[in-house]
Amino acid sequence: MFFQNIYSKKFLINLLILFIPFSYISGNLILNLNILLLIVVCLFIFQLDIFKNKFSQNDILILAFFLYILFNGVFNNFLNFKFENAPNQNVVLIKSLLLFRFLLLYFIIKYLIVKEIINFKYLFYSFAASCLFVSVDLIIQYIFGQDLFGFVNDGRRFAGPFGDEYIAGSFIQRFFIFLPFSIILFSKVKKPILSQLILFIVILLSIFGLIIAGNRVPLVLFLIILALLFVYEKKVRRLLLILVFSLILTLSYLIKIDKNFHNHYIGFVTKSFQVIDYLKTRIFTGEVKAYPGGNLYIKEFESGILTWQENKLFGGGVKSFFWNCKKIDRDKMRQFVSKRGEVNCNSHPHNYYLQIAGELGLVGLLILIIMFLKFTLEGFKNIHGQKMNFDQKKILIPFFIIFLTEIFPLKTTGSFFTTTNSTFLFIILAFVVGLIDFKNKTYE
Repeated sequence: MFFQNIYSKKFLINLLILFIPFSYISGNLILNLNILLLIVVCLFIFQLDIFKNKFSQNDILILAFFLYILFNGVFNNFLNFKFENAPNQNVVLIKSLLLFRFLLLYFIIKYLIVKEIINFKYLFYSFAASCLFVSVDLIIQYIFGQDLFGFVNDGRRFAGPFGDEYIAGSFIQRFFIFLPFSIILFSKVKKPILSQLILFIVILLSIFGLIIAGNRVPLVLFLIILALLFVYEKKVRRLLLILVFSLILTLSYLIKIDKNFHNHYIGFVTKSFQVIDYLKTRIFTGEVKAYPGGNLYIKEFESGILTWQENKLFGGGVKSFFWNCKKIDRDKMRQFVSKRGEVNCNSHPHNYYLQIAGELGLVGLLILIIMFLKFTLEGFKNIHGQKMNFDQKKILIPFFIIFLTEIFPLKTTGSFFTTTNSTFLFIILAFVVGLIDFKNKTYE
């Protein structure tokens, strides 16, 4: 039988993991099927062995977060969610229960790390290839007006293989780090000059792709990734300086010759300074400043703060933001909404921390912050300490860098609880925690 062969089991599991970034490109349906199949296959093969290892403090923290979500879901669903216009009166409880698939995914990935089932070499190659593919597809779309799949651009932003979803920049930013590390860790190119040339070309293609995508926050996070790569990888420091200079030149050139790029990026700089000024004023004086032309980022942040104030301690429950946001006193949002009608609300406030505060309250936000701080401190401690060997550190660093950018508090984000974001976050968490908790392995 296929599953009686240990090599067949490993092959199938690794294949499902390697396909994850390409599932993102294929859409939510394929991503959900991929993750579901990975969970089902692993439960079928390993059964309860997945949960027999002693839980670490990190595991207990993540488990506590999900148990709180369940408690919060029950509490808010039956006592606090009273919106007759909602399509389902049990939406909070249903969504809270469905989130447990990410807890299951976390424990499965960590188990695969502990049992040495994951092939990191092919994982790095696959994740790197997906980033390179999207970057090249975007460049083709920019030059020829359509990408390899026939998708055309709208002149301001480019989606590449994602069709009408403008998330290509976020995809590149998330998977980019595997490009340089796949070459640094696993390339068999013996000539340093050739290796550096390959690194230069693939990173440059990623930079071009990211700029063309037009996703501005991922571009900022990409610069943070390059800075962290500069700190942790001596071999590429000189190369990174050249590449950052190339990025600045490319962006400056596009802003100069293309009006769409000019308005897109210069406007972002202006609005970013406005957000910083808004946050400073909001924190120290409690006032909300108005800015010429309006600022949607500030509108989303302000709606997030005011929605949290509706249910400060426990929030309104998972997926309740839209409904609780509509309860906001419109006088408090008069700078951002029309003169009549309800407050115009999105399904989430475009920031992980504001969303957690609004939906899970101060209690949920505190658990999340403690969890993230602990993983961050342990990551730095293990990378700079003596407990991990050289090979282990080299594997941990790229996952840790992604983790740091993923939890960066000042960025705009999609919803924390969507399939794409939660899947990515808890997979990265599983790798970071799994590699930290399991220190006695040498990767080949």
